[in-house]
Amino acid sequence: MTEITEAVEAIVEDTELPLRLREDVYETLEDREDLTLEQVEEIARAVESKYLDNRVPPLDPVGTVSAQSIGEPGTQMSVPYDERVLVRRGGETEMREIGRLVDETLDVRETRTLDDHEVARAPNDLEVPSLREDEGVEWMQVEEVSRHDAPDELLSFTLKSGREITATRAHSFVTRRNNEVVPVAGEELDVGDWLPIVSDLTVDDAPDHVDLRDHLPTGDYWFTSTLTDGGTASFPASDAQVANKRVALDRGEIDGDTAYPVGGTVGLPEQFPLDEGTGFFIGAWLAEGSLADGYVSISNVDPVFQERVRAFADRFDLSVNEYENESGFAMGYDIRINGTVLADFLSETCLVGDDKVVPGFAFGAPEGFVRGLLAGYVGGDGNAGRNAIRTSSTSERLTEGIALLFARIGVYGTIGDQKGSRTLRIPRKFVPRVDNRLDIPGERGVAIADLASSIDGGGPDTTDQVPNFGDALSEAASRAGIPARQVNSATNRQRIGRSRLSRLVEEIDSVTDERSPEIDALERAVDSDVVWDRIESIEVVEPDHEFVYDLSVAGLETFTTGRGIVTHNTMNTFHYAGVAEIDVTQGLPRLIELVDARKTPDTPMMTVHLEEEYANDREKAHEVVWQIEATKILALGDISTNVADMIVTVDLNEDTLQERWPTLHDTNQIAEEIATAMEDALGVSVTQQGTVLEFGPEQPSYRELLQLVEELRDVVFKGIEDISRVVIRKEQTDDGEEFVLYTEGSAFKKTLQIEGVDASRSTCNNIHEIHETLGIEAARETIIEETKDTLEEQGLGDVNVRHLMLVADIMSNDGTIQSIGRHGISGNKESVLARAAFEVTVNHLLDAAIYGEADDLDGVIENVIVGKAVKLGTGDVDLRMSASKSD
Repeated sequence: MTEITEAVEAIVEDTELPLRLREDVYETLEDREDLTLEQVEEIARAVESKYLDNRVPPLDPVGTVSAQSIGEPGTQMSVPYDERVLVRRGGETEMREIGRLVDETLDVRETRTLDDHEVARAPNDLEVPSLREDEGVEWMQVEEVSRHDAPDELLSFTLKSGREITATRAHSFVTRRNNEVVPVAGEELDVGDWLPIVSDLTVDDAPDHVDLRDHLPTGDYWFTSTLTDGGTASFPASDAQVANKRVALDRGEIDGDTAYPVGGTVGLPEQFPLDEGTGFFIGAWLAEGSLADGYVSISNVDPVFQERVRAFADRFDLSVNEYENESGFAMGYDIRINGTVLADFLSETCLVGDDKVVPGFAFGAPEGFVRGLLAGYVGGDGNAGRNAIRTSSTSERLTEGIALLFARIGVYGTIGDQKGSRTLRIPRKFVPRVDNRLDIPGERGVAIADLASSIDGGGPDTTDQVPNFGDALSEAASRAGIPARQVNSATNRQRIGRSRLSRLVEEIDSVTDERSPEIDALERAVDSDVVWDRIESIEVVEPDHEFVYDLSVAGLETFTTGRGIVTHNTMNTFHYAGVAEIDVTQGLPRLIELVDARKTPDTPMMTVHLEEEYANDREKAHEVVWQIEATKILALGDISTNVADMIVTVDLNEDTLQERWPTLHDTNQIAEEIATAMEDALGVSVTQQGTVLEFGPEQPSYRELLQLVEELRDVVFKGIEDISRVVIRKEQTDDGEEFVLYTEGSAFKKTLQIEGVDASRSTCNNIHEIHETLGIEAARETIIEETKDTLEEQGLGDVNVRHLMLVADIMSNDGTIQSIGRHGISGNKESVLARAAFEVTVNHLLDAAIYGEADDLDGVIENVIVGKAVKLGTGDVDLRMSASKSD
């Protein structure tokens, strides 16, 4: 039998074999007797050669696909309905299908169409894990969501770690090239390219409990907090029974803030704590548990494991029954914990159909809860092999969820298939970290501790490699005097184990006086929160749903799938001038606008900077957004008309009201303000019932009813009428990151008066508004800057700024803004011939003849026209030399 040592693993992992074949190679090697490393190399390369010879190149059409023409517009960049994404809203995390998430958002929010995409603004507090440019992972705001019709074909990518992702051909991913994280379209990816997998996910301000009321229906349970605070509109019984429950609560017969089943007396705290003990129990149940009506059962023969399960039951006063059972080949031991609320809670949060899943709240729970859950799961289902920890489950979603949850403690694993089950493999590099971070009970904990102690931290690092670092390593090593032979292999292959790279960076840093940019870049790679995973195969597949979906995310514009794969959002939100989702006229049309000094640009916009208090706080920045953006009725709720009763009904959305009036917490008060605004604008009497408003014409008239509805659509209830939309983005400035607002529409003077707006840095693209608000000097500077930016956008940044300053000076020298044209500067020239040379020649000459104008021929144009020397330069010198010799 051949032992799978680090050296053997390094040889096998260095091949381009898929995970399934690598596992087969390991089994084959173990079955052979005492193979040398040369023989292992020979076997691995032979299998690899055979695999490469028979592999179909990626995207090559096979079968009926070969008869089809594959094409897709460049704007169709999305993922399918059932691609799961990890999201956080209001501090609570959940795993959602992107299709369901986007559909629900589009159903309740104002939408618009952009390049065949149906787009809506995302809720303010919706966040996703996103990859930064420095390869750190951070929770970032989702700004907008979109969907569009699914194309005929999608691309399915399978990675070396066993993870998969499906997307449209034009969907953008991020990869690593020349030591930078860069976006790349899916159709440009090839087998062997690298995609990032989240391996270290941090959660700040994690909630320490989960509210059972969010998961259990109020019609089936008593929540005793509502017996005293009226926190729910209904109870699961009659008024008499409610009165009895209140009496029982007062007498102490039932506990306060507790959930009880109808007809039962065994409950759980409404605010179920998320700590290491509750985490262990949920992890143990995911590994070894089952459910039935009224109780939960966990099977495990390890005494230490069993004791922790009993400790959970004792903590919440749950009765326990214990049984020995024979599973067919060995004796088992079941612990049954009685409790309807517990069973139903696990059913609602940890099951999807018949499949177990990691509960969504676990991904954002405190670290203690996460460590407890993973310890319970590995303690129940984990096995320590020769070089790795393995777990197995028939539930694919459970295995993928556990793999992502391991990122909460900085551990990465690979996923595989084995006899109908999905397996999770924690490579040897991460085993010591698992042993250090998790308190795994019993014999499995001892076995994992033994494995961890046997691992050499300086061994090969085949599962966590840093790719595509360019010449950075070789140049940094050369400066430090490190022999080239130590880095040539890694530089030529363009990949190196993270641990080895870390040691090299430390060595280079210790012997050099100054830190080079290459060392900084390599150190960022070492500290990365992702593991780079190679693409193993690419297949063309057909979509299963009508639409495909996308998210627009702040920052580097990336989000994370439920399998931990980081993907790039590709709604192409930066158009023209680089402003998120706001089309700003650029190029020649914008240049013409500027020199013509048009009163209103085709696409007026403002760039609004915020004062420090607002610039660093997203919630405060949103307060300014809603003071600027015009809020109309369609953004606030639904309008319906009752023709029979001549009534218009407006049903306001409470979430939207709280979002747009963040300083007011009573939605009824907000609705009252809206009703008053309706009465003032429409001249009608409005009746209010909560957030439902009704009004109608004074006299029954179908025409007046429809007229009122049309007028209602144009009423602005908050914000500035000329500002149809505001986009908020977090941007890097000289002082660090801050939130900046971009508007669609311009009302510069009104905007500067809003609290929180930094008037010293805010600007707009309407030079007349700048002139009116800030004066002629500011307008002159705006002309220069806008013209300069327009030229640079078109690749003409080498134009000398003095030319632009001259134009701006001419346009503003008399204290007003004049256009360069026949209605401005050119049309007001003193010279008749100069005016005639510009435009409408005949008209200028006729007008001059009628009024008897004279031309003094002082300028360049008129002198050129008549063939005279221009009175400039040498033409302005009158010098005569004497022909005779002077005395």
